[in-house]
Amino acid sequence: MNEPRLDASRSAACLSAAALLLCTFTACSQPAKTTRQSQPTEPVPPAAPQQEPSPQPQEPPAPQAREVFPGVRLNTAARTVEFDAIIPINAQDPDKPRIYLEVIACTRDTKEHEAVLMTTVRPSHVHAALLLLGLESGSPGVWDWSGEQLVATPPAGPRVEISCTYTHEGTTRTVNPAEWVLDVNTGRTLAQSAGEHHWVFAGSQVYKRQGRDYYRADVDGTLIGLHTFGGESIAWTQMFNPDSQVEEPHWIANKDALPPYGTAVTVTITAQ
Repeated sequence: MNEPRLDASRSAACLSAAALLLCTFTACSQPAKTTRQSQPTEPVPPAAPQQEPSPQPQEPPAPQAREVFPGVRLNTAARTVEFDAIIPINAQDPDKPRIYLEVIACTRDTKEHEAVLMTTVRPSHVHAALLLLGLESGSPGVWDWSGEQLVATPPAGPRVEISCTYTHEGTTRTVNPAEWVLDVNTGRTLAQSAGEHHWVFAGSQVYKRQGRDYYRADVDGTLIGLHTFGGESIAWTQMFNPDSQVEEPHWIANKDALPPYGTAVTVTITAQ
């Protein structure tokens, strides 16, 4: 009769031991918890702010010439006045080995046969454009025949430079028109023999006829002079007499340098 109790006691004991083993196994199977100390890290410097690329300086646009009178263009920034012209003579014509010159630039139907440039603009308009640059006209040269001897008074005025730009056979060139004028006696160009001489803004003359004022260069066509006629808008300071009885003509067209007949040319007058 006591054996069933013993079995129950043993069963209880077995259950208690099993529970203890289970608890022990469970505790042993859990990974041990370890305390890890965080290692100090190198401080990371803040990223440098990204700089925007600096804008590249841009060249200002080139100043432009504007038309202030028919065919006459003014560039106040460059201090220039320009107009269009053509070559009115054929210096390469074998039938005309020498073309004698009296002016550098003339107007149409005046002195084309003895000029290296011909233009349709009015000399008085070129004069006015030069005044807009702030220049003051001077005075043309004068030949005084009143006494026993011929007295020459050279032209005066602010100095100007003349340049001519043209295109020939695909090449654009800018030259001094004094290179187109040759001394037949010495073989030197006007530019080579210039020395201290140069062009000046002489300003021509204004005279009255039948109650009207006339700008002499508009009538005579002497816009840019070579010989001294006395009415040039722009004059060469060295005086050459146009009267062949006073001075034998000796300036001819330089056929080796002058562009062909009819070549379009831009003439630029630069204030100095």
